[in-house]
Amino acid sequence: MDNKEFTVSEVIDSFGINGHTWLMFVLLGLANIFDGYDFMIVNSTNTYLAPSFGLTSAAEIGSLTTWGLLGMVLGGAVGGAMSDRIGRKKMLIIAVIFYGLFTLPQAFSNSLAIFAVWRLIAGFGVGSCIPIVTTCFSETIPSKNRGVFVTFGMAFMVAGWVLAGLVAAPICTANTSLFGDFLTNSQITVASGATYFENWRICYLIGALPIIYGIILIFAMHETPQWYATNGQKEKAVAALEAIAHQHHDQNAKYDPNLLIVPPKPANVGPNVLFSKKYIVATAAIWCTYFVGQFCVYGMNAWIPTWFQNMGYTAGQSVNLQTWNNVAAILSNITVGYVSDRIGRKKNLAGSWIACIVAIVLCSVFITYDPAQSKMVLYVALMLLFGFCLNYAITAVQPLMPESYPTAIRNTGVAWCQAFARFGGSGSSIVLGAFATAFVMANPAASNPEAVAAAAAAGKELAATIPDWSIVVLTLCIPFALGFICTLLFVKETGGKSLDELAAEETASDANDTGTTLFTVMMIIVVCLAVLCIVFPLLPASIFGGVPFSKTPMALPLMAIGMLAPFAFFFIFAGPRAIKNRK
Repeated sequence: MDNKEFTVSEVIDSFGINGHTWLMFVLLGLANIFDGYDFMIVNSTNTYLAPSFGLTSAAEIGSLTTWGLLGMVLGGAVGGAMSDRIGRKKMLIIAVIFYGLFTLPQAFSNSLAIFAVWRLIAGFGVGSCIPIVTTCFSETIPSKNRGVFVTFGMAFMVAGWVLAGLVAAPICTANTSLFGDFLTNSQITVASGATYFENWRICYLIGALPIIYGIILIFAMHETPQWYATNGQKEKAVAALEAIAHQHHDQNAKYDPNLLIVPPKPANVGPNVLFSKKYIVATAAIWCTYFVGQFCVYGMNAWIPTWFQNMGYTAGQSVNLQTWNNVAAILSNITVGYVSDRIGRKKNLAGSWIACIVAIVLCSVFITYDPAQSKMVLYVALMLLFGFCLNYAITAVQPLMPESYPTAIRNTGVAWCQAFARFGGSGSSIVLGAFATAFVMANPAASNPEAVAAAAAAGKELAATIPDWSIVVLTLCIPFALGFICTLLFVKETGGKSLDELAAEETASDANDTGTTLFTVMMIIVVCLAVLCIVFPLLPASIFGGVPFSKTPMALPLMAIGMLAPFAFFFIFAGPRAIKNRK
């Protein structure tokens, strides 16, 4: 390069799409596949885990998903800050090996308590991995293609979800013990009355494969030049740029470290700065919208198999319908970035919430009791539509995350956003389960002679009532509407701009404004959310007079308060500033 000052983003943009781009795409994509498998395998096997652990209540079954998500909350919060300090590569390798290592003992768990401990610990690694992948994509991809690659990268995670369903269905329903007496010789009876072996344990042995992949990353992955530059290592940043240029762009490229322009680091780099006047609107935009997406995606993935079993389908068919929902998610993840780069982040996200409302209304109206299983084609189509729209919306938030903060706090910002949103995912399976028990209808199967006979043959009696999931899913219109409102109020258009341009647009703020007070208030709100929506529902019924918390009159109002309090916080403290910024 001539004797002109330059930035890392300018050089990367000048390279365009090249071999290094595709190398990072594959490496980060594979990390997300393993990550997605690790998370979704519990949703794909919970029908079989429940009888193994003697789980009967909706709160207990819903908590199977919750423990991993809680671990992801902790992992995202800690791993994000560590990545900004020790580097993207080191932290990603640690995260991948960590969750692979602690998925292994889940295969040998014999109680909910033991399983929950291992899920919680493994979730720490999973939660650290996802934001690093998003950040690495944003720092290595040319500006005009950033949205496509960031969202396409998330398609790999959903591919891991689909893989979990494809692996779980044949393994869990096999009519023989696949591992002999070593692991799967015990038999279980699922809710439908069918009997299987505990082959679900094999799915968690497979989940340990990331240990090998983490070792591969040590030799195959490179640190991002953006991280080197921001952390005062200009020579390494230039060396990394030259290596990319020599291999894929210009054999004679040379860059002078003294001419490299690096945006100044924020005076404060802790998570509290996300709530300073400088960043609180951006924080409100991504925290609110991603929270809505996580609540709906993880809540529905946890309960879709149960929903369809109540409609007359077998456990295996119900998991397959859930898998179709996730197949559509891959298609949406591939599409969303392309559209986002062309029409803008804000329009894309706002339109996606409207599409979600339409899709959930159609599912609520047309999915009905079908013991003859004559509507399978219709239900597959509805799951494809629902999966496409819902995952399109949550993935449309992804490009906004790394574009909202400078490099010095980028992964902290991304990770804390995802960690907070997982409280929505952690509580959603429990909240929706509690909500379902509040809306019940006469069980159509109870008047079906064939269903009664099948249950009797299995030594079971059909319940007189079942949750009315048509009403439950229809209430998702409320969070979707919240997502739409928050998009209009808080989201700022960032598409097509380099990371340096976005950093230059940041308004100056008081150096003494660290955001500590508002950060503390939000943490108190998060603790209240966790207590009301996760802790209370899992406490023994004896504490609430012999009635499970979810069935007490105060349960749903308190859960609603816990879930809506963060939105009230942002409307009060970020809303006025968002309106002022538009004038």
